[in-house]
Amino acid sequence: MPFPRANSSSALADPGAPSAHKAQSILLKIFFAALIIRWAYALAMYALMGDDGLKGVDSLTYTSVASDFANAVKSGTVHGSQWFGQHAYTMPLYHWLAAIPFLVFGSAHGTLAYILMQGVFDAGTCVAVYGIASWISTRVAVAAALIAVINPTQIVLSGLFYTDTPFIFFVAMSFWAAFRWVDNPSWRNATLLGLFLGCAALIRAIIVPWAFFALALLAAYVVFRKCTLQKAATITAAVVALTAGIGIIVAKNVAVFGTAGLTPQGGIHLALWVVPLAREMQDRTPYMTSYNDLEKRTIERFGPHSSNPFEQSRQYTIIAKEALKDIPVSAIAKSWLSGITINLVSPAVLLSPPVSQLPRPGFYNTPGNSFFDKAFNYAIRSGQPVYTWFLLAGSAGLAAMRLLQLIGFVALARRTANWPAIFLAASWCGYILLVNGPVASPKYRLPLEPIFNVLSGAGLIAIRDRRRKPGKVNIHQVA
Repeated sequence: MPFPRANSSSALADPGAPSAHKAQSILLKIFFAALIIRWAYALAMYALMGDDGLKGVDSLTYTSVASDFANAVKSGTVHGSQWFGQHAYTMPLYHWLAAIPFLVFGSAHGTLAYILMQGVFDAGTCVAVYGIASWISTRVAVAAALIAVINPTQIVLSGLFYTDTPFIFFVAMSFWAAFRWVDNPSWRNATLLGLFLGCAALIRAIIVPWAFFALALLAAYVVFRKCTLQKAATITAAVVALTAGIGIIVAKNVAVFGTAGLTPQGGIHLALWVVPLAREMQDRTPYMTSYNDLEKRTIERFGPHSSNPFEQSRQYTIIAKEALKDIPVSAIAKSWLSGITINLVSPAVLLSPPVSQLPRPGFYNTPGNSFFDKAFNYAIRSGQPVYTWFLLAGSAGLAAMRLLQLIGFVALARRTANWPAIFLAASWCGYILLVNGPVASPKYRLPLEPIFNVLSGAGLIAIRDRRRKPGKVNIHQVA
């Protein structure tokens, strides 16, 4: 059995693996514990700040699009491709999910209703974490799920009107389904895997390249394990389901924008994020200086921005590639490394509206002679002591969690049977960190949290076993 179940005959199995009835009870407890915490946080933010307590920097676009679509549906003016959304940056499934609360509760309570719905999704993610970790051991699964339930990154982001929470739910379900398919390569499990991947793509197209890589990797692995080609071929059901999801996105963009592209974000990301941040690493040119320069050069070359976002993206890409020729690879690599570092170590509490809305300069506007100098000025010399204390306390907590996850990784990596699962998870983590690149925010690591939760759970079990048996850890029971 490639990824051993907790109740298998593997050395990893728990002698007291729960029965189906007890397992169902555990899942329900995890779900409702997570839901209560997320709803309590969301309602507290709403009571404190109203709708503003449920929104981040980009939330205004999402709420506006959702409200406008709901009003159009009510008035009967939605036709044809409009059902898939008219906004280039909003994928069809997220477009529908965000609009449902506004359809039911109207503009007055639509934002709160959506956030409460996100709480349900994130509670489901906690259940999926249990399912993923249960393929290692039941003890790790319980620990990982408990960590997911109280994970500040998940809690804070589930309380903000973004795409991230429903996206990570489908990502976590995809991992769970992938392990189930490897365990039993059936058409049903493959179809579920493809559906979850397709739904994730219908919320954020960023997953598409990795999804096909993951499916190929899974198919190759079961063949390597001497599984019959007939069973391995069931992965085609996942490919078809994923392709169907992508097809919806392509059909929408062809109908609305006349292009078969998935998203127009590439050009903007390259020109207005990658180039300015890489240039800052090269010669400390302030971020906004490069940003304004790239905007000016684009307009001078192509005139006013095109109403077609895909054409806009093409123009930005041309300008960005020209600018990148003057930036050494070392500066680009440093900007990527700095973004990855911030994404991994910055606490999610900084995104909570009562903290994020405290007056202080943003990170990209903070001066500094180096990345570390800039980070120090941002953390210590922001002129906002309350924000600084939240930043330092949250970072200390994250450092402890990263150490716990390192312990969990070492514990799991000591058994070769876990290596394929580790490689699949590592490919996802590496892909997300590389794609986001130099753009830094705690929210960009949310897709990694299910994996981090499992590592944390394994770390807790390893530490507990060492305390019970000083100097000796039965790693087979951890992993």
